[in-house]
Amino acid sequence: MRKLWKNRPLWIAGILFVLCILLAAATVGDRRISYTDGLFRSAALPVQEKLYAVQETVRDFFVRVFHPSALEAENESLKAQLLEQAKLLAFYEDTARENARLTELLNFTDANPNLRFLTASVIGKSSNPYMDTLTLNVGTRHGVSEKMAVITSAGVIGRVSEIGPTWCRVRTLANDDMRISVTVQRTRDEGMYGGLMTLPDGTVGSKIYYLPDGADLRIGDVIITSGLDEIFPKGLLIGTVVALDDEDTGTFDGVVQWDADFSHLEEVLVLAPTGATP
Repeated sequence: MRKLWKNRPLWIAGILFVLCILLAAATVGDRRISYTDGLFRSAALPVQEKLYAVQETVRDFFVRVFHPSALEAENESLKAQLLEQAKLLAFYEDTARENARLTELLNFTDANPNLRFLTASVIGKSSNPYMDTLTLNVGTRHGVSEKMAVITSAGVIGRVSEIGPTWCRVRTLANDDMRISVTVQRTRDEGMYGGLMTLPDGTVGSKIYYLPDGADLRIGDVIITSGLDEIFPKGLLIGTVVALDDEDTGTFDGVVQWDADFSHLEEVLVLAPTGATP
């Protein structure tokens, strides 16, 4: 008896083997099973699952050993499918963002029916960190001329400075040569905007000057277009005052940091003068 007990692994394996044979025989022929057969199959199911898992592992091993090219081809096919799905997802996301931007522009034009606009795409930007010039995909063939205002729904971008048949360059708010007639929104004081200035903390903006004597300019004041230059319509956003001339040098009243994000700008509106047909 002790010898039999020492060989219990062999006995267990033999019993499992017999159970598998009986299970296989029971699945052949009549598909109707009795209550006893059901209990037997339920008890043998875990063993059957284990044997099936071992079988699949062995099969996969021999497939990799004797048919590696088929497995590699399948992997490459799956990689290609994932890449196509990623491209399609990126396309959908980019289209959604573009639709959102164009919707903003459309809402702005609908809210200003007295103005005439031409939608344009940004196809080039200056290499300096300020993005002081942009290139658009519209030109004289589209009715664009020099000094036309370039804006977005968020405010002023700049104005046309050079032009070709199918392109134009725009001098942005960050350009040192830009000059715009502006108004302090809070006080309605009028002045001029233009000329780059770098603050001690590294902040770069443009000066506001020619404000009336005693003007109450404050940090945080919003600067908008006055409309007096007959290029930009009245009330468009320029930027926010970030510094004042505390030393009272008389050369400027404050420094305005533009709100436009030129690095992420993709679509703009070219504003045609009154009576023009873009």
